[in-house]
Amino acid sequence: MHILAHRGYHAALPENTMDAFEAALTLGFEGIETDVRLSRDAELVLFHNRVAPNGVAVADLTHAELQQAVGYAVPRLDEALDAFSCAFWNIELKVPAAQAATIATLKRYQHSRRLLLTSFRHDVVLACAHELSIDCGFLSAHRPAALNSLAHAALHEPRLRTFVWDYEILDSGLLEMANTIGFRNYVYGAHTQAEHELCASLGVHGVITDHPEFVKLPQRGLHSQTRH
Repeated sequence: MHILAHRGYHAALPENTMDAFEAALTLGFEGIETDVRLSRDAELVLFHNRVAPNGVAVADLTHAELQQAVGYAVPRLDEALDAFSCAFWNIELKVPAAQAATIATLKRYQHSRRLLLTSFRHDVVLACAHELSIDCGFLSAHRPAALNSLAHAALHEPRLRTFVWDYEILDSGLLEMANTIGFRNYVYGAHTQAEHELCASLGVHGVITDHPEFVKLPQRGLHSQTRH
């Protein structure tokens, strides 16, 4: 089971920062889940929220202005991929505006990094799966009425064989159906030890978590790496 750090390990650090990524890998996480947005000056910035703390949308701020608003260095996508080349990266594409630039950037890394691109915007995922030679997945916070209808759109994209589910909507039948039709299952949003144990018992392929204390990680530093 893949264990990914949700926005890096940010218990005492700003999320989605180089320090949070390094801390996660030092703890023994196999990889990182991070969020990609497009700044006003066309930079692919790793930032979760749509709006910065100053009340301005990230899309309306330059990279420098965003960093000033949050008070810390906000990494660019290529900067993180360059610095931590051995990590398994789950890149969540937050907005369609970042689609073209993200595709162009990931084409430079698709044969040298372990990558999974996901989004709640399933149309964006389809477009990326068509253009890229990396694994792609549909993020879902709602249980579909019929799983086949969700999977049907992916049938012509062989790299699009992953579902990333909110913990709230999990059940064994849903996961079994996904496996039966050839999809891998990842889960985000588990918060207690019991919830993490349930994910493991259900045989999910990956867990995206903020809680290293509830998952089995390799010995400290086994998968860590210094920045290049």
